Amino acid sequence: MPLILKQLAGHYPIAAIKRDFMSIQLNTVSLRLFRPDDLEFVFSGLSHPEVIRHYGISYEMIEACEAQMQWYASIATEGTGYWLAIESLSSQEKLGAVGINNICHQHQKAELGYWLLPQHWGKGMMREALRGFLSFAFEKFKLHRIEAEVDPENVKSQRLLTALNFTLEGIRRECEVKEGGYLTLMDYALLQQELKHD
Repeated sequence: MPLILKQLAGHYPIAAIKRDFMSIQLNTVSLRLFRPDDLEFVFSGLSHPEVIRHYGISYEMIEACEAQMQWYASIATEGTGYWLAIESLSSQEKLGAVGINNICHQHQKAELGYWLLPQHWGKGMMREALRGFLSFAFEKFKLHRIEAEVDPENVKSQRLLTALNFTLEGIRRECEVKEGGYLTLMDYALLQQELKHD
């Protein structure tokens, strides 16, 4: 089923997309802009031990998570990123988030990020959300390449990216510090012409 972009036609600059965009409707999930009332939901994800185990951002208090909501808004305004909430089409339950950041217009590339509440893992929801979002991102932001970093222990994410036709391009050993230890990262990338539409 092709994705449906409501109130979004043609090629708009990011500021116009932010103003007019309503939702991307897929088979079982929809993607929409974040709202102020999503704070508790975002905190529930970015404080959950299973979610933050392989994720770069976490919050211990809901008040601190306000910074994440402000970040979602600021990168869209600045044109450096774009994140959307994932919802169930049938129940409107909030499931997770997907987005790009560090958009480089000169080189037509960006970095992909995503997270899903654990009770929804293994149901194909993130795969569906990513497939729809990647189509949207490549077209609307004129991207040629989308990159993703994965913790080597995050086997599920590796399988997900591989299923979406991402290529493992290399491994950066002990390239970051997390919780007092060195973190190794696997670098994946997808070129626009490699995107699967099935």
